[in-house]
Amino acid sequence: LDVKGAAVREHPDMPSVLWAKLLLNLNNALNALSGLPLATQIADRRWRLLFARQIDEALAALKAAGIKPAKIEGVAPSMIPRILRLPDWLFRRVAGRMLAIDPEARSSMWEDLNRRRPTEIDYLQGAVLGLAGKNRIPAPTTEAIVRLVRQAETAGAGSPGLTTDAVERSI
Repeated sequence: LDVKGAAVREHPDMPSVLWAKLLLNLNNALNALSGLPLATQIADRRWRLLFARQIDEALAALKAAGIKPAKIEGVAPSMIPRILRLPDWLFRRVAGRMLAIDPEARSSMWEDLNRRRPTEIDYLQGAVLGLAGKNRIPAPTTEAIVRLVRQAETAGAGSPGLTTDAVERSI
């Protein structure tokens, strides 16, 4: 691939890169459920804790399956939940780039819900649940997120604007 202005890096293990990308995309569903702009949502530790729990469940399933996801921007995937769990003030210092996005940006899954289109929940959290189920790894947070997104899809009313407490109660 030779496109002017496009940075392309070759990687010998694309499945590990795709699993790493999937780990980060697990936040899409939380963002869709919250209705908040991504910068606002990821700045709130309560939402990050839910995100971290999904990544923990995914990492356990990946480990059981013998899959090692690639580093994300040079960071081991196992470190991502630790970073997400940091207090807000420290998270801003350590992961400030995650917050340096359009203040109104939202995930594509939020957009899908608001346009009454099917979401990619089965390709993201569904992939984690498939791997977890095959390897008998519990994934209660991920299961609850899938259930809530499917309820929102069925309701056809856009993002339900849930709070972290509402998500926690469904787990």
